[in-house]
Amino acid sequence: MNRKLKIDIEKQLAEFYSTLDYKPISANAISIYQMLLQIDRKTDWLCEFKVTNTILMSKIKNLNLSALQRARNELINNQYILYKKRRKSK
Repeated sequence: MNRKLKIDIEKQLAEFYSTLDYKPISANAISIYQMLLQIDRKTDWLCEFKVTNTILMSKIKNLNLSALQRARNELINNQYILYKKRRKSK
C-alpha cells in the first residue's frame, strides 16, 4: 500500500516547532502545516494525499487564496512539505 510508518504527532510537532527557531515561517504557513498534519493522520499516514485549496481555506480563519499560496510556498521553500500541483481534467 501507499502508507508510511505511523508517526508520533506530538513528536512531529515538537520537532517542527524547534526547527522554526532557525527556519521561521509565517503564522499562516504554521496553520497550514498543522492542518496538513491532521489530515495526514486522518488518512492513516498515506505517503501522498490530496487536499483542495477550498478545504484548507475553510478550515483556517481569514485565509484567502493568495495568502494560502504564499504560505504553501513558504512550506515548500523551507522543505517542510512536498507539493504536487493537481492536473485539471478536461
